Amino acid sequence: MTTENKNFDLNTSDIINALWNFRKILILITFLAFIASTIAAFLIEPKFKSTSIIYPPVANQASKELFTLMKQEGLTVFGETEEAEQFLQILTSRTLKDSVINKLNLMNNYGIQPNEKHAKFKIYQRYDDNVRVKPTQYQSVMIEVTDRNPDMAAKIANTVVDLCDSAMRSVKTQIAQKALLALEAQYEQGLAEMKTLEDSLTKVMMNGVVDLKMQSEQYYKDYTKALIANDKRAISVLEKQIKPLQEYGSQYRRYKDEIKEMALHLTEMRQGLKVVRIEAQQTIPSQFVIDRAVAADKKAYPKRSLVIILSTLASVFFTVFAIVLMEFIKGFKQNK
Repeated sequence: MTTENKNFDLNTSDIINALWNFRKILILITFLAFIASTIAAFLIEPKFKSTSIIYPPVANQASKELFTLMKQEGLTVFGETEEAEQFLQILTSRTLKDSVINKLNLMNNYGIQPNEKHAKFKIYQRYDDNVRVKPTQYQSVMIEVTDRNPDMAAKIANTVVDLCDSAMRSVKTQIAQKALLALEAQYEQGLAEMKTLEDSLTKVMMNGVVDLKMQSEQYYKDYTKALIANDKRAISVLEKQIKPLQEYGSQYRRYKDEIKEMALHLTEMRQGLKVVRIEAQQTIPSQFVIDRAVAADKKAYPKRSLVIILSTLASVFFTVFAIVLMEFIKGFKQNK
């Protein structure tokens, strides 16, 4: 210890001397910390980890056409997000959690009584602590489950995968079935509109406008000849014949154009109905499972050696800190 202008400074040699003086206590505390951390490490309940890796569903051509068609027809689509985002939403949804919890009786597995206070909150908390869903850098989704029972960990992970696939197929089927009903109604409405247009065109044709283009061309030729021949009688007859074309020609063109446009629209709707029917009846899996979970043969937690080393080192550190602090306070008081 040194004293300069009433300032106390604790140097390295002072620290070493202090530690040497308290070496027995330091050794004893290190030994006791090692024993205590070893006992604690073996008292911690081990947990096993199981992992499933799945690829989110990729929209097939039918799904893409369904999405486009429903947007065009003003129908509601499921979220309007990417399939991967929908997939993650289902994996983390409360509905899926409830299905897994009920199917595997996880309340019993986690030691929670259904009638106890805040049972729902507790089971969700335990579920979230033990079941992790996260996207990987390879655009797949990893489901990690930890449990004290390795078989249960694998069962939970695989159940999440299976129930998510069922949920995705159910959602798609429901959407397609609703879309099918809506599109069929719109198709029937389109057919009714087509019939109305065809009836209107028929009335126009009954008034003498059968083929506007052909009739107009023929009238032009005949009228030109009559003018050249100065045939007043023929000119008079032709002028009477042209009146229906002048009166109903614009209606004829409009109905013909609307019928052509409606025919194209009905053709698109027929194709769309085929797509929706395929989607509504689809039973193939909605996801691609890369790895199904298997029961782990080695615990994932705790790492006992790490627990022992870190706990012992922490005890040594705080003991050294306490010794240095005591020495500092002692020297400070002596320096007053």
